[in-house]
Parts: sequence; structure tokens; C-alpha cells
Amino acid sequence: MTDIVIDIKNITKRFGPVTALENVSFSIPRHSIFGVLGPNGAGKTTLFSVIAGFIRPEEGSVTVLEESRMDHLLGRVGILPQDALFQANIPIIDQLTYFLRLTGWSLEDAREEVVRVLRIVGLDAILLREASTLSHGMYKRLALAQAFLGSPEIIILDEPTAGLDWRSAKTVRKTIKKLQENVTIVVSSHNMSEMQELCDHVAVLERGSLVAVGPVDEVTGTSQSITIVLNRDLSPELTDESISRPGIKDMSQVEEHTYRVFFEPGLSPEEVDRTMHGFQKFIIEKGITLRSFQEDNRIEDLYLKVTEKEGDHP
Repeated sequence: MTDIVIDIKNITKRFGPVTALENVSFSIPRHSIFGVLGPNGAGKTTLFSVIAGFIRPEEGSVTVLEESRMDHLLGRVGILPQDALFQANIPIIDQLTYFLRLTGWSLEDAREEVVRVLRIVGLDAILLREASTLSHGMYKRLALAQAFLGSPEIIILDEPTAGLDWRSAKTVRKTIKKLQENVTIVVSSHNMSEMQELCDHVAVLERGSLVAVGPVDEVTGTSQSITIVLNRDLSPELTDESISRPGIKDMSQVEEHTYRVFFEPGLSPEEVDRTMHGFQKFIIEKGITLRSFQEDNRIEDLYLKVTEKEGDHP
């Protein structure tokens, strides 16, 4: 069994004079949560549609679970489109049961499976309600349940938390993380904090072209950083002393009383924790109040770095 579940080779897709994807190639490893990033118009939804077999590229190929035809993958791939829709006046259990029946499930097995996935997304108590009665957050979780039907090996999620309040979005992210042990998940989002929390691999698209791809630690650089806010600025001597501490590579002032502290590349999570703890203790011992600190979002840094090269977007 190969460790690659989706292999994308030299994909080019055009819509009239517009090139939505141009010579895009990368592979998605098994059991990863693989994030696809990019501004509006970058080609994310087009790429998902090509992977899912909804549209054909002019050039290149896509292999999913070692198959090149989506009709050979029935039940093995679950998909959440960006704007999934359901029949308004039909109970949600009947709609999801119908989807499974179309793929050959018996009525009894389909009902059991629907109850199982609705329980995963926290909707099992309202399975007899019609879709029109659901809140926006519930509707989004229903769409997520649809993608989970049948225990697929791959789940493709296009903006799964778009429009959700923070509590509902947190529930969705928690659900996605739980599935990783048994499923490969491909997800897009404009929320960089969300992608930092979820993803172990990322690909960044910019105007249809691939500009970065790989494990998060590799494409963002293994050197992590934190941003700290103090009650006053550091003297040059204290700044130099801070940089000389074990595990710290550099430090730069971002704005008044605010600094970014960079760790040495290659530190393990435990070493990063020890370095952070030691640095906090050092600052306090120098009589400086540490008002706040936060780990920087490396995916956001990567995104800004590679997309700013192409100029500002409308």
C-alpha cells in the first residue's frame, strides 16, 4: 500500500481565456491533514473539483487511491463543496439515507450509518428535523456529516468553517482532528489560525500556480518564533543578552514594547517549551513585566511571504 493517496501531475485547467490552474503538481500523503491555501481566485476550488472528478483538466492527470477514474472510487472519497445544499422540507435522516442508498447500501444499514455520522457532528438528537429548520451552524455540520458518510478513506473539505461562529468552528475543527487517524483530509480555508491548528502539510496556490508545498515544518522553516509584549523597551545590552540565551537565534523589535523572538532551527517541541520557559524567567528576573506572549502563526507567515511576491490582490 502506497503512502501517497492523491497524486497530482502537471494539471492545467482553463475556462475560456482564464487559466485557473497551470502546471500544478504535488502529492498528498496518507493520514495527513493537507491544507490548500490561496487568495480568492487562486484556483483552490477548481483544484478540488479536478481531484473530485467534477471537471476535467486540459493537461495533466490526477490519481486518487491509485485510481484515475472517480467512478471506481464510489464510497471511498467524501466531499464537502463550498456551498453544499439540501432539500429544505425533507428530514435530514431521509436525505442522508437516500445518498447512501444511491451507492448500494441497504435501507437498514444506511439508517445506522446516518445515525453514526450525525452523532459525530452532534446532530443525532435532531435527525428528524427538516433542513430548513436548521441554524447556519447546524446546516454546515449537516454538510460535514454528508462528507463523512460511509467512512471514506479521503475527505475533501472546501471552506468547512466559512460563516460559522467561533464555537461552531471549533467543534468542526475538533471533529476533523479526530478523524485523522483513519482518514486523509484535504481542506481549504482563509483562516490562517485554523490552518495552523489543523494542518501538517500545506500547498499554496497563487493565480493558478503552485508556489509552495510540503510538510508545514519544511515549507515554513523549522525555526519557530513567539511575539512578546513587555512593559517597556529592552536596552541594547538586554537584547544582546536575550539573543545569547540557549535555543534563541535572533530577536527583533516589531513595535513599541513588542518583540519577535526566533528559536534555533530544529528544536523539538519539548526543547521549544524549555527555551520559552527559560526566556520568560530571564525577562522577569530582569525586572521587566511580560504582558503577553503568543506563538506566531508560521502558516500565515508563509502565506504572506509567497503571495506578496505576486503583488497585492483586489
